[in-house]
Amino acid sequence: MSDYGTRVEAPPKRPNLTRNLLLATAVACLGSIQYGYHIAELNAPEQFLVCPNDPQTNGITSAAPQCISMTEQQFGAVTSIFSLGGLVGSFFIGSYASKYGRRSTSLYISVLSFIGSLVMFIAGSFNSLLVGRFIVGVSCGSAIVITPLFINEIAPPQWKGALGSMNQLSINLGILLTQSLALPLANLEDWRYLLAVGCILALLNALGWWWIGESPRWLVLHEHDTLQASMNLARLRNSSLQVAKQEIEQWSESNNNNSDSDTQELTFLGYITNSLYTRPRLAITLLLVGQQFSGINSIIFYGVKVVSQVVPQYAILVNLAVSIINVIVTFIASLVIDRSGRKPLLIVSALAMSLMSLLISISITSNYSVLLVLSLFGYIIAFALGIGPIPFLIIGELSSPESTAQAQSYGTVCNWLATFVVGYTFPILNQLMGGYVYLTFSVMTVLLLIGIRRYIPETKGTLNASEAWQNFH
Repeated sequence: MSDYGTRVEAPPKRPNLTRNLLLATAVACLGSIQYGYHIAELNAPEQFLVCPNDPQTNGITSAAPQCISMTEQQFGAVTSIFSLGGLVGSFFIGSYASKYGRRSTSLYISVLSFIGSLVMFIAGSFNSLLVGRFIVGVSCGSAIVITPLFINEIAPPQWKGALGSMNQLSINLGILLTQSLALPLANLEDWRYLLAVGCILALLNALGWWWIGESPRWLVLHEHDTLQASMNLARLRNSSLQVAKQEIEQWSESNNNNSDSDTQELTFLGYITNSLYTRPRLAITLLLVGQQFSGINSIIFYGVKVVSQVVPQYAILVNLAVSIINVIVTFIASLVIDRSGRKPLLIVSALAMSLMSLLISISITSNYSVLLVLSLFGYIIAFALGIGPIPFLIIGELSSPESTAQAQSYGTVCNWLATFVVGYTFPILNQLMGGYVYLTFSVMTVLLLIGIRRYIPETKGTLNASEAWQNFH
Protein backbone atom coordinates (compact mmCIF):
# COMPACT_ATOMS: atom_id res chain seq x y z
CA MET A 1 0.00 0.00 0.00
CA SER A 2 2.99 2.27 0.65
CA ASP A 3 3.81 2.07 -3.04
CA TYR A 4 0.47 3.68 -3.84
CA GLY A 5 1.03 6.51 -1.39
CA THR A 6 4.40 7.34 -2.94
CA ARG A 7 2.94 7.26 -6.42
CA VAL A 8 0.15 9.69 -5.52
CA GLU A 9 2.33 12.15 -3.62
CA ALA A 10 5.01 12.42 -6.30
CA PRO A 11 2.84 14.46 -8.66
CA PRO A 12 2.37 12.08 -11.59
CA LYS A 13 2.29 13.19 -15.16
CA ARG A 14 -1.32 13.72 -16.12
CA PRO A 15 -2.25 11.36 -18.97
CA ASN A 16 -3.77 12.82 -22.09
CA LEU A 17 -7.51 12.64 -22.68
CA THR A 18 -7.68 10.41 -25.73
CA ARG A 19 -10.37 10.53 -28.38
CA ASN A 20 -11.66 7.06 -27.47
CA LEU A 21 -11.85 7.90 -23.77
CA LEU A 22 -13.81 11.08 -24.49
CA LEU A 23 -16.08 9.21 -26.90
CA ALA A 24 -16.83 6.50 -24.33
CA THR A 25 -17.57 9.16 -21.71
CA ALA A 26 -19.86 11.03 -24.13
CA VAL A 27 -21.80 7.85 -24.95
CA ALA A 28 -22.31 7.09 -21.26
CA CYS A 29 -23.38 10.70 -20.63
CA LEU A 30 -26.14 10.44 -23.23
CA GLY A 31 -28.00 8.46 -20.57
CA SER A 32 -27.74 11.41 -18.17
CA ILE A 33 -28.82 13.83 -20.89
CA GLN A 34 -31.97 11.74 -21.35
CA TYR A 35 -32.54 11.82 -17.59
CA GLY A 36 -32.38 15.62 -17.57
CA TYR A 37 -34.46 15.88 -20.73
CA HIS A 38 -37.29 13.71 -19.45
CA ILE A 39 -37.38 15.48 -16.07
CA ALA A 40 -38.43 18.72 -17.75
CA GLU A 41 -40.17 17.56 -20.95
CA LEU A 42 -43.75 17.97 -19.68
CA ASN A 43 -43.40 21.37 -18.03
CA ALA A 44 -43.56 23.66 -21.07
CA PRO A 45 -46.21 21.82 -23.18
CA GLU A 46 -48.64 21.16 -20.29
CA GLN A 47 -51.17 23.78 -21.38
CA PHE A 48 -51.30 22.30 -24.91
CA LEU A 49 -50.97 18.62 -23.99
CA VAL A 50 -53.95 18.64 -21.63
CA CYS A 51 -57.28 19.25 -23.34
CA PRO A 52 -59.36 22.22 -22.20
CA ASN A 53 -62.74 21.73 -20.60
CA ASP A 54 -64.29 20.58 -23.87
CA PRO A 55 -61.64 18.22 -25.33
CA GLN A 56 -60.85 18.36 -29.02
CA THR A 57 -59.89 15.08 -30.62
CA ASN A 58 -59.51 16.16 -34.24
CA GLY A 59 -55.74 16.27 -34.05
CA ILE A 60 -52.89 14.44 -35.73
CA THR A 61 -54.66 11.06 -36.02
CA SER A 62 -57.44 9.22 -34.27
CA ALA A 63 -54.79 7.24 -32.37
CA ALA A 64 -52.87 10.37 -31.45
CA PRO A 65 -55.33 13.20 -30.75
CA GLN A 66 -54.28 16.81 -30.72
CA CYS A 67 -54.56 16.85 -26.93
CA ILE A 68 -55.25 14.32 -24.18
CA SER A 69 -58.18 14.77 -21.82
CA MET A 70 -56.81 14.76 -18.26
CA THR A 71 -57.66 16.26 -14.93
CA GLU A 72 -55.04 18.21 -13.01
CA GLN A 73 -54.58 15.22 -10.69
CA GLN A 74 -54.04 12.89 -13.66
CA PHE A 75 -51.42 15.17 -15.15
CA GLY A 76 -49.72 15.25 -11.77
CA ALA A 77 -49.72 11.44 -11.78
CA VAL A 78 -48.11 11.37 -15.24
CA THR A 79 -45.44 13.79 -14.09
CA SER A 80 -44.62 12.05 -10.80
CA ILE A 81 -44.72 8.45 -12.03
CA PHE A 82 -41.37 9.21 -13.68
CA SER A 83 -39.86 9.23 -10.17
CA LEU A 84 -41.48 5.90 -9.35
CA GLY A 85 -40.06 4.36 -12.52
CA GLY A 86 -36.67 5.88 -11.73
CA LEU A 87 -36.74 4.36 -8.26
CA VAL A 88 -37.56 0.92 -9.69
CA GLY A 89 -34.79 1.16 -12.29
CA SER A 90 -32.20 2.35 -9.77
CA PHE A 91 -33.11 -0.44 -7.34
CA PHE A 92 -32.67 -3.34 -9.76
CA ILE A 93 -30.03 -2.14 -12.21
CA GLY A 94 -27.00 -2.61 -9.95
CA SER A 95 -27.41 -6.39 -9.94
CA TYR A 96 -27.96 -6.53 -13.72
CA ALA A 97 -24.94 -4.32 -14.36
CA SER A 98 -22.77 -6.56 -12.20
CA LYS A 99 -24.01 -9.76 -13.83
CA TYR A 100 -24.23 -8.76 -17.50
CA GLY A 101 -21.79 -5.87 -17.75
CA ARG A 102 -22.11 -2.11 -18.10
CA ARG A 103 -22.22 -2.08 -21.90
CA SER A 104 -24.81 -4.83 -22.44
CA THR A 105 -27.05 -3.46 -19.70
CA SER A 106 -26.84 0.03 -21.19
CA LEU A 107 -27.87 -1.26 -24.62
CA TYR A 108 -31.06 -2.71 -23.13
CA ILE A 109 -31.66 0.53 -21.20
CA SER A 110 -31.44 2.50 -24.46
CA VAL A 111 -33.99 0.20 -26.11
CA LEU A 112 -36.29 0.61 -23.10
CA SER A 113 -35.95 4.40 -23.32
CA PHE A 114 -36.80 4.33 -27.02
CA ILE A 115 -39.94 2.27 -26.37
CA GLY A 116 -41.08 4.53 -23.53
CA SER A 117 -40.54 7.69 -25.56
CA LEU A 118 -42.35 6.18 -28.54
CA VAL A 119 -45.34 5.22 -26.38
CA MET A 120 -45.51 8.81 -25.09
CA PHE A 121 -45.21 10.25 -28.60
CA ILE A 122 -48.17 8.26 -29.95
CA ALA A 123 -50.19 8.26 -26.70
CA GLY A 124 -53.89 8.88 -27.20
CA SER A 125 -55.05 8.53 -23.60
CA PHE A 126 -54.08 9.16 -20.00
CA ASN A 127 -53.28 5.46 -19.46
CA SER A 128 -50.92 5.16 -22.42
CA LEU A 129 -49.13 8.38 -21.47
CA LEU A 130 -48.78 7.06 -17.91
CA VAL A 131 -47.29 3.77 -19.13
CA GLY A 132 -44.81 5.51 -21.44
CA ARG A 133 -43.73 7.90 -18.69
CA PHE A 134 -43.15 5.01 -16.27
CA ILE A 135 -41.04 3.10 -18.82
CA VAL A 136 -38.97 6.21 -19.47
CA GLY A 137 -38.53 6.64 -15.72
CA VAL A 138 -37.22 3.08 -15.37
CA SER A 139 -34.71 3.64 -18.17
CA CYS A 140 -33.55 6.98 -16.77
CA GLY A 141 -33.25 5.62 -13.23
CA SER A 142 -31.10 2.82 -14.63
CA ALA A 143 -28.97 5.12 -16.79
CA ILE A 144 -28.20 7.47 -13.91
CA VAL A 145 -26.67 4.50 -12.08
CA ILE A 146 -24.64 3.22 -15.04
CA THR A 147 -23.24 6.57 -16.22
CA PRO A 148 -21.10 7.48 -13.17
CA LEU A 149 -20.27 3.82 -12.59
CA PHE A 150 -18.88 3.33 -16.11
CA ILE A 151 -17.02 6.66 -16.16
CA ASN A 152 -15.38 5.92 -12.80
CA GLU A 153 -14.16 2.59 -14.15
CA ILE A 154 -12.63 3.88 -17.38
CA ALA A 155 -11.17 7.20 -16.19
CA PRO A 156 -7.48 7.55 -15.22
CA PRO A 157 -7.18 8.50 -11.51
CA GLN A 158 -5.97 12.01 -12.40
CA TRP A 159 -9.08 12.65 -14.52
CA LYS A 160 -11.80 10.94 -12.46
CA GLY A 161 -13.10 14.19 -11.01
CA ALA A 162 -13.26 16.04 -14.32
CA LEU A 163 -14.82 13.15 -16.24
CA GLY A 164 -17.09 12.15 -13.36
CA SER A 165 -18.56 15.64 -13.17
CA MET A 166 -19.73 15.21 -16.78
CA ASN A 167 -22.64 13.21 -15.35
CA GLN A 168 -24.14 16.25 -13.60
CA LEU A 169 -23.22 18.52 -16.53
CA SER A 170 -25.09 16.18 -18.88
CA ILE A 171 -28.20 16.23 -16.66
CA ASN A 172 -28.15 20.03 -16.79
CA LEU A 173 -27.63 19.96 -20.55
CA GLY A 174 -30.66 17.68 -20.89
CA ILE A 175 -32.80 20.14 -18.92
CA LEU A 176 -31.51 23.04 -21.00
CA LEU A 177 -32.15 21.10 -24.23
CA THR A 178 -35.79 20.58 -23.24
CA GLN A 179 -36.26 24.24 -22.43
CA SER A 180 -34.61 25.32 -25.68
CA LEU A 181 -36.68 22.98 -27.87
CA ALA A 182 -39.83 24.00 -26.03
CA LEU A 183 -39.56 27.50 -27.50
CA PRO A 184 -40.49 26.34 -31.05
CA LEU A 185 -42.29 23.09 -30.16
CA ALA A 186 -44.45 23.88 -27.11
CA ASN A 187 -47.65 24.63 -29.02
CA LEU A 188 -50.87 22.84 -29.90
CA GLU A 189 -49.58 21.46 -33.21
CA ASP A 190 -46.01 20.43 -32.34
CA TRP A 191 -45.88 19.39 -28.65
CA ARG A 192 -45.67 15.68 -29.56
CA TYR A 193 -42.38 16.26 -31.36
CA LEU A 194 -40.92 17.45 -28.07
CA LEU A 195 -41.61 13.95 -26.74
CA ALA A 196 -40.30 12.34 -29.93
CA VAL A 197 -36.85 13.82 -29.30
CA GLY A 198 -36.57 11.23 -26.53
CA CYS A 199 -36.67 8.53 -29.22
CA ILE A 200 -33.82 10.19 -31.10
CA LEU A 201 -31.67 10.49 -27.97
CA ALA A 202 -32.29 6.83 -27.07
CA LEU A 203 -31.43 5.68 -30.60
CA LEU A 204 -28.18 7.69 -30.57
CA ASN A 205 -27.32 6.22 -27.19
CA ALA A 206 -27.92 2.65 -28.39
CA LEU A 207 -25.78 3.20 -31.51
CA GLY A 208 -23.05 4.68 -29.34
CA TRP A 209 -22.99 1.74 -26.94
CA TRP A 210 -22.84 -0.62 -29.90
CA TRP A 211 -19.38 0.76 -30.75
CA ILE A 212 -18.07 1.17 -27.20
CA GLY A 213 -16.19 -1.69 -25.51
CA GLU A 214 -17.07 -3.17 -22.13
CA SER A 215 -15.61 -1.66 -18.97
CA PRO A 216 -12.11 -3.13 -18.47
CA ARG A 217 -12.56 -3.17 -14.70
CA TRP A 218 -15.79 -5.18 -15.00
CA LEU A 219 -14.06 -7.67 -17.31
CA VAL A 220 -11.27 -8.18 -14.75
CA LEU A 221 -13.50 -8.38 -11.68
CA HIS A 222 -16.42 -10.42 -13.04
CA GLU A 223 -15.16 -12.25 -16.13
CA HIS A 224 -11.48 -12.59 -15.17
CA ASP A 225 -10.77 -11.80 -18.81
CA THR A 226 -7.54 -9.81 -18.50
CA LEU A 227 -6.72 -10.12 -22.21
CA GLN A 228 -9.95 -8.48 -23.40
CA ALA A 229 -9.71 -5.98 -20.55
CA SER A 230 -6.18 -5.06 -21.62
CA MET A 231 -7.27 -4.64 -25.24
CA ASN A 232 -10.20 -2.40 -24.23
CA LEU A 233 -8.03 -0.35 -21.89
CA ALA A 234 -5.27 0.05 -24.46
CA ARG A 235 -7.86 1.41 -26.89
CA LEU A 236 -9.18 3.86 -24.30
CA ARG A 237 -5.70 5.03 -23.33
CA ASN A 238 -4.33 4.92 -26.89
CA SER A 239 -1.41 2.93 -25.45
CA SER A 240 0.35 -0.36 -26.00
CA LEU A 241 -1.07 -3.63 -24.68
CA GLN A 242 1.86 -3.89 -22.29
CA VAL A 243 1.17 -0.50 -20.70
CA ALA A 244 -2.51 -1.41 -20.34
CA LYS A 245 -1.57 -4.69 -18.65
CA GLN A 246 0.59 -2.81 -16.16
CA GLU A 247 -2.34 -0.60 -15.17
CA ILE A 248 -4.56 -3.66 -14.78
CA GLU A 249 -1.93 -5.27 -12.56
CA GLN A 250 -2.23 -2.24 -10.26
CA TRP A 251 -5.99 -2.81 -10.11
CA SER A 252 -5.46 -6.48 -9.28
CA GLU A 253 -3.09 -5.62 -6.43
CA SER A 254 -5.64 -3.13 -5.13
CA ASN A 255 -8.48 -5.65 -5.42
CA ASN A 256 -6.51 -8.25 -3.51
CA ASN A 257 -6.54 -5.95 -0.50
CA ASN A 258 -10.36 -6.05 -0.60
CA SER A 259 -10.84 -9.67 -1.67
CA ASP A 260 -14.06 -11.34 -0.59
CA SER A 261 -15.19 -14.82 -1.58
CA ASP A 262 -18.74 -13.53 -2.04
CA THR A 263 -17.92 -10.42 -4.06
CA GLN A 264 -19.71 -11.58 -7.18
CA GLU A 265 -22.77 -12.58 -5.15
CA LEU A 266 -23.34 -9.19 -3.53
CA THR A 267 -26.96 -8.10 -3.72
CA PHE A 268 -28.68 -4.83 -2.94
CA LEU A 269 -29.95 -6.26 0.36
CA GLY A 270 -26.49 -7.61 1.11
CA TYR A 271 -24.97 -4.19 0.55
CA ILE A 272 -27.35 -2.34 2.88
CA THR A 273 -27.05 -4.94 5.68
CA ASN A 274 -23.34 -5.86 5.58
CA SER A 275 -21.34 -4.04 8.26
CA LEU A 276 -18.33 -4.12 5.94
CA TYR A 277 -19.90 -1.25 3.98
CA THR A 278 -21.12 0.83 6.94
CA ARG A 279 -18.76 3.79 6.48
CA PRO A 280 -19.16 4.21 2.70
CA ARG A 281 -22.92 3.64 3.06
CA LEU A 282 -23.17 6.41 5.66
CA ALA A 283 -21.14 8.78 3.46
CA ILE A 284 -23.24 7.99 0.37
CA THR A 285 -26.51 8.44 2.28
CA LEU A 286 -25.34 11.77 3.66
CA LEU A 287 -24.30 13.16 0.27
CA LEU A 288 -27.12 11.84 -1.91
CA VAL A 289 -29.92 12.70 0.53
CA GLY A 290 -28.26 15.95 1.58
CA GLN A 291 -27.97 17.04 -2.04
CA GLN A 292 -31.76 17.05 -2.33
CA PHE A 293 -32.53 18.33 1.18
CA SER A 294 -30.45 21.39 0.33
CA GLY A 295 -33.58 22.36 -1.61
CA ILE A 296 -32.20 22.35 -5.15
CA ASN A 297 -35.33 20.84 -6.68
CA SER A 298 -37.48 23.56 -5.17
CA ILE A 299 -35.79 25.66 -7.87
CA ILE A 300 -35.61 23.04 -10.64
CA PHE A 301 -39.25 21.94 -10.22
CA TYR A 302 -40.89 25.14 -8.98
CA GLY A 303 -38.48 27.92 -9.95
CA VAL A 304 -41.07 29.86 -11.95
CA LYS A 305 -43.50 29.74 -9.04
CA VAL A 306 -40.82 30.83 -6.55
CA VAL A 307 -39.67 33.79 -8.66
CA SER A 308 -43.28 34.75 -9.47
CA GLN A 309 -43.82 35.57 -5.79
CA VAL A 310 -41.60 38.64 -6.25
CA VAL A 311 -41.01 39.28 -9.97
CA PRO A 312 -43.80 37.50 -11.90
CA GLN A 313 -43.10 39.33 -15.17
CA TYR A 314 -39.58 37.88 -15.41
CA ALA A 315 -40.14 34.45 -13.85
CA ILE A 316 -39.66 32.36 -17.02
CA LEU A 317 -36.63 34.36 -18.12
CA VAL A 318 -34.97 34.05 -14.71
CA ASN A 319 -35.66 30.31 -14.67
CA LEU A 320 -34.01 29.90 -18.08
CA ALA A 321 -31.02 31.95 -16.91
CA VAL A 322 -30.72 29.68 -13.86
CA SER A 323 -30.45 26.62 -16.14
CA ILE A 324 -27.82 28.28 -18.33
CA ILE A 325 -25.75 29.28 -15.29
CA ASN A 326 -26.06 25.75 -13.92
CA VAL A 327 -24.55 24.31 -17.11
CA ILE A 328 -21.73 26.86 -17.32
CA VAL A 329 -20.64 26.58 -13.69
CA THR A 330 -20.86 22.77 -13.67
CA PHE A 331 -18.46 22.79 -16.63
CA ILE A 332 -16.12 25.15 -14.78
CA ALA A 333 -16.25 22.85 -11.75
CA SER A 334 -15.13 19.93 -13.94
CA LEU A 335 -11.94 21.86 -14.72
CA VAL A 336 -10.98 22.44 -11.07
CA ILE A 337 -12.37 19.41 -9.26
CA ASP A 338 -9.20 17.32 -9.64
CA ARG A 339 -6.98 20.21 -8.54
CA SER A 340 -9.02 21.48 -5.60
CA GLY A 341 -10.17 18.10 -4.31
CA ARG A 342 -13.66 16.84 -3.56
CA LYS A 343 -14.01 17.70 0.12
CA PRO A 344 -12.96 21.39 -0.04
CA LEU A 345 -15.42 22.00 -2.89
CA LEU A 346 -18.20 20.22 -1.00
CA ILE A 347 -17.56 22.35 2.11
CA VAL A 348 -17.44 25.65 0.22
CA SER A 349 -20.50 24.67 -1.82
CA ALA A 350 -22.59 23.74 1.25
CA LEU A 351 -21.56 26.87 3.13
CA ALA A 352 -22.44 29.15 0.20
CA MET A 353 -25.76 27.36 -0.45
CA SER A 354 -26.75 27.80 3.19
CA LEU A 355 -26.03 31.53 3.00
CA MET A 356 -27.87 31.91 -0.32
CA SER A 357 -30.91 30.03 1.04
CA LEU A 358 -31.02 32.50 3.90
CA LEU A 359 -30.90 35.42 1.44
CA ILE A 360 -33.62 33.84 -0.72
CA SER A 361 -35.83 33.63 2.36
CA ILE A 362 -35.18 37.28 3.24
CA SER A 363 -35.79 38.44 -0.34
CA ILE A 364 -39.14 36.63 -0.62
CA THR A 365 -40.47 37.64 2.78
CA SER A 366 -39.32 41.25 2.30
CA ASN A 367 -40.19 41.43 -1.42
CA TYR A 368 -36.65 42.38 -2.53
CA SER A 369 -36.66 41.47 -6.24
CA VAL A 370 -33.00 42.25 -7.01
CA LEU A 371 -31.79 40.33 -3.95
CA LEU A 372 -33.96 37.34 -4.93
CA VAL A 373 -32.50 37.13 -8.44
CA LEU A 374 -28.91 37.57 -7.22
CA SER A 375 -29.29 35.06 -4.39
CA LEU A 376 -30.89 32.52 -6.76
CA PHE A 377 -27.95 32.86 -9.13
CA GLY A 378 -25.53 32.55 -6.19
CA TYR A 379 -27.41 29.49 -4.95
CA ILE A 380 -27.17 27.74 -8.32
CA ILE A 381 -23.49 28.66 -8.71
CA ALA A 382 -22.72 27.23 -5.25
CA PHE A 383 -24.65 24.03 -6.05
CA ALA A 384 -22.93 23.52 -9.40
CA LEU A 385 -19.46 23.90 -7.87
CA GLY A 386 -19.75 20.99 -5.46
CA ILE A 387 -23.01 19.61 -4.08
CA GLY A 388 -24.28 19.10 -7.64
CA PRO A 389 -21.54 17.14 -9.46
CA ILE A 390 -19.52 15.50 -6.66
CA PRO A 391 -21.99 13.16 -4.85
CA PHE A 392 -22.58 10.86 -7.84
CA LEU A 393 -18.94 10.73 -8.92
CA ILE A 394 -17.59 10.09 -5.40
CA ILE A 395 -19.69 6.95 -4.85
CA GLY A 396 -17.30 4.83 -6.90
CA GLU A 397 -14.29 6.40 -5.20
CA LEU A 398 -15.64 5.52 -1.74
CA SER A 399 -16.65 1.95 -2.63
CA SER A 400 -14.64 -1.25 -3.00
CA PRO A 401 -14.63 -2.78 -6.52
CA GLU A 402 -17.07 -5.58 -5.73
CA SER A 403 -19.61 -3.22 -4.15
CA THR A 404 -19.47 -0.32 -6.62
CA ALA A 405 -22.53 -1.28 -8.68
CA GLN A 406 -24.72 -1.86 -5.63
CA ALA A 407 -23.36 1.29 -3.98
CA GLN A 408 -24.31 3.29 -7.08
CA SER A 409 -27.81 1.78 -7.01
CA TYR A 410 -28.13 2.48 -3.29
CA GLY A 411 -27.02 6.09 -3.65
CA THR A 412 -29.36 6.69 -6.57
CA VAL A 413 -32.31 5.15 -4.69
CA CYS A 414 -31.55 7.46 -1.75
CA ASN A 415 -31.47 10.39 -4.17
CA TRP A 416 -34.80 9.43 -5.80
CA LEU A 417 -36.50 9.09 -2.40
CA ALA A 418 -35.17 12.45 -1.22
CA THR A 419 -36.21 14.02 -4.54
CA PHE A 420 -39.74 12.72 -4.07
CA VAL A 421 -39.91 14.04 -0.48
CA VAL A 422 -38.76 17.53 -1.49
CA GLY A 423 -40.85 17.61 -4.67
CA TYR A 424 -44.01 16.52 -2.84
CA THR A 425 -43.64 18.56 0.36
CA PHE A 426 -42.29 21.85 -1.02
CA PRO A 427 -45.64 23.17 -2.38
CA ILE A 428 -47.25 22.33 0.97
CA LEU A 429 -44.48 23.93 3.04
CA ASN A 430 -44.33 26.91 0.71
CA GLN A 431 -48.05 27.50 1.19
CA LEU A 432 -47.74 27.21 4.98
CA MET A 433 -44.43 29.03 5.49
CA GLY A 434 -43.96 31.22 2.43
CA GLY A 435 -40.37 32.37 1.99
CA TYR A 436 -39.45 31.00 5.42
CA VAL A 437 -39.30 27.50 3.91
CA TYR A 438 -35.83 28.46 2.67
CA LEU A 439 -34.72 28.87 6.28
CA THR A 440 -35.38 25.12 6.57
CA PHE A 441 -33.17 24.45 3.55
CA SER A 442 -30.47 26.72 5.03
CA VAL A 443 -30.46 24.70 8.27
CA MET A 444 -30.44 21.39 6.38
CA THR A 445 -27.43 22.52 4.36
CA VAL A 446 -25.56 23.49 7.55
CA LEU A 447 -26.22 19.97 8.86
CA LEU A 448 -24.91 18.61 5.55
CA LEU A 449 -21.78 20.73 5.97
CA ILE A 450 -21.16 19.29 9.44
CA GLY A 451 -21.64 15.78 8.09
CA ILE A 452 -19.21 16.37 5.23
CA ARG A 453 -16.51 17.51 7.65
CA ARG A 454 -17.00 14.49 9.92
CA TYR A 455 -17.80 11.58 7.62
CA ILE A 456 -16.45 12.25 4.09
CA PRO A 457 -12.81 11.43 3.24
CA GLU A 458 -10.86 13.17 0.48
CA THR A 459 -10.60 10.92 -2.57
CA LYS A 460 -8.53 13.18 -4.82
CA GLY A 461 -5.71 11.20 -6.42
CA THR A 462 -6.43 7.95 -4.57
CA LEU A 463 -6.23 4.72 -6.54
CA ASN A 464 -8.93 2.89 -4.58
CA ALA A 465 -11.46 3.20 -1.77
CA SER A 466 -9.21 1.37 0.67
CA GLU A 467 -6.58 4.07 0.30
CA ALA A 468 -9.15 6.85 0.73
CA TRP A 469 -10.55 5.37 3.94
CA GLN A 470 -7.13 4.41 5.29
CA ASN A 471 -5.96 8.03 5.06
CA PHE A 472 -9.15 9.26 6.78
CA HIS A 473 -9.10 9.74 10.54
